[in-house]
Amino acid sequence: GSPLDGVILSDSLWGSTVGNTTSDSNGDFNQPSLPLGHHSMLYHKDGYLDLTVEELLETDGQTLDLDTVKLLPDSCTSGTMSGNITNALTGDNMSGVGMWWANGINKDYYIDGGFTKFDNTDSNGAWSLSKEPGFYTINTWKSGYYDEYVNVFACGDQPNQNTSMSDFLNEGEMRIILRWPKTNPVTGTDLDSHLQIPDNASSTKHIYFPTSKRTFYYATNSNTKPSASDQLSDNVTIDKDHKVSTGSPPGDETMTITKVHSGTYSYSVHN
Repeated sequence: GSPLDGVILSDSLWGSTVGNTTSDSNGDFNQPSLPLGHHSMLYHKDGYLDLTVEELLETDGQTLDLDTVKLLPDSCTSGTMSGNITNALTGDNMSGVGMWWANGINKDYYIDGGFTKFDNTDSNGAWSLSKEPGFYTINTWKSGYYDEYVNVFACGDQPNQNTSMSDFLNEGEMRIILRWPKTNPVTGTDLDSHLQIPDNASSTKHIYFPTSKRTFYYATNSNTKPSASDQLSDNVTIDKDHKVSTGSPPGDETMTITKVHSGTYSYSVHN
């Protein structure tokens, strides 16, 4: 997790180099005055495996903040990456999920290409893939669900490369899925979702993990269930709440807004 200085970064556009820079003592870098287009940034430092990140710079005057990346030491050995796919609403294991892989991180199946199918998840939602050392993108697909992408790496065996999948939303719905990786130490890592929502009285309500606060119904303007069944569907709820007591990280939590109302929604995460 330490910042890496002296990383040489070479930026290419459609295969032609358009900029070179080097990371400073904080691991930071910047490259101004870049043309628009699909950029490929190569990270290189002796003693580490190269990494390539691709991003689209599409608007004049845009500042593109790249995700923080990690470089693997070149002493890494081949290994097996493995994980589990679950339903984002119920936490149930998902079998029969198609699994594809590509070299590098943040790859997109439909934009970047280069994906190869390697398996379907088994009856327990599990998958595994043995690869040479390096970073990879895993794409998951199942009919009726949104594609998901997971950045994974091989440096010896790497378990717990988990993710969850959401079924398609109806018009007007919104879903927020919070995910966090396995950490070291693992104990005590439990992130909680909090959502401030507009209510029916020009005020706000707070939706968070206690059972009494997990669902808000617009029909009653409260956490109390309405009596009419046709009013139950207009709500905001925590569908899935991860607890360390029921499963160590990696973890995920899911919130669903079944009908987006006018007003301000404010989402936050508490550690």
